Amino acid sequence: MTLAAEPHTYADYDELLEDYYERGWTDGLPVVPPTAEKVQRFLTLAGLEPDEILGSVPTRAVVVTAEHAAINAVMAGCRPEYFPAVVAAVRAHLDEMGNCHSTTGTLSGAVQTVIINGPVRNEWGVASGQGCLGPGFRPNATIGRALRLVIRNVCRAIPGFLDRASFSSPMRYSFCFAENEEASDWVPLHVQRGFAAEQSTVTVASFMNFVPATDMTSRTCVDIANSIVKTMRSKGIGGDKWLGQDHNVVAIVGKEHHRYFIEEGWSKADLQHYLWERIHEPTSGPDDRFCNIGYPEGILVVAAGGAGMAETWLLMPHLAHAITRVIEPAQL
Repeated sequence: MTLAAEPHTYADYDELLEDYYERGWTDGLPVVPPTAEKVQRFLTLAGLEPDEILGSVPTRAVVVTAEHAAINAVMAGCRPEYFPAVVAAVRAHLDEMGNCHSTTGTLSGAVQTVIINGPVRNEWGVASGQGCLGPGFRPNATIGRALRLVIRNVCRAIPGFLDRASFSSPMRYSFCFAENEEASDWVPLHVQRGFAAEQSTVTVASFMNFVPATDMTSRTCVDIANSIVKTMRSKGIGGDKWLGQDHNVVAIVGKEHHRYFIEEGWSKADLQHYLWERIHEPTSGPDDRFCNIGYPEGILVVAAGGAGMAETWLLMPHLAHAITRVIEPAQL
């Protein structure tokens, strides 16, 4: 899908939209027309040439260029300044260990989430608090949607074709949020993963199950952490030779759980080590499963969400590593 290869002229927006629906170029929702001028503006701001390669899917003979990403970012409704985040997300997803082929073609309908860290969260207003996993926030909605449109339009993950999901998921329209780095002195996700605090990053994680560890009654860190362990083990995480020891699970720690950890002085590392030690204990039955996470750091702890529900949401992985990439500064 490239404007250079397939220029089209339409009488009006309605005609364009109906043609895009007919061609299968949308996710079922209306799109912004990717005019040559808009696409070039995105590329110029990011300092990218149209044919610069962002990654590939060798099993599908697919190569994804910067122009592909720009077209789909425009269609998704991104502001131009968001485009470097889309580029970073596409590069992360197309990393070999991001396993695009499997995570976008699986029967389970795996979902790709984009987690944003660093200064751009506040510059763009990427939601990390109340309602951050839902609708109503333009950067969250459009950055996540842009990645999914690239997966559909360029990586060919179309239902009934290379997307074999039995049911799929509404989270496949878009799933993007930011870490609430200001909530406490917890080390931000990207810093834990080796990046500088002043850098902005995206982390793309593909997951199969989105599971709440709800605990409305516990008031101690140990009890809350044990409820998270119980939920993780109820699903389990299988081993995989290709993935090796660097498997990941994402734990989105909600505000109510977070405050108890802070009050008792638990750091992210404390929580990671406590969980990791207990997810490897011997299993006790069919509803208590081993979780194959090789290292405590493989449990990606992210602070987000608003007040009210005492929950930690777990993104139980599909066959991929979580990949973090730098958002290169826009050429403003």
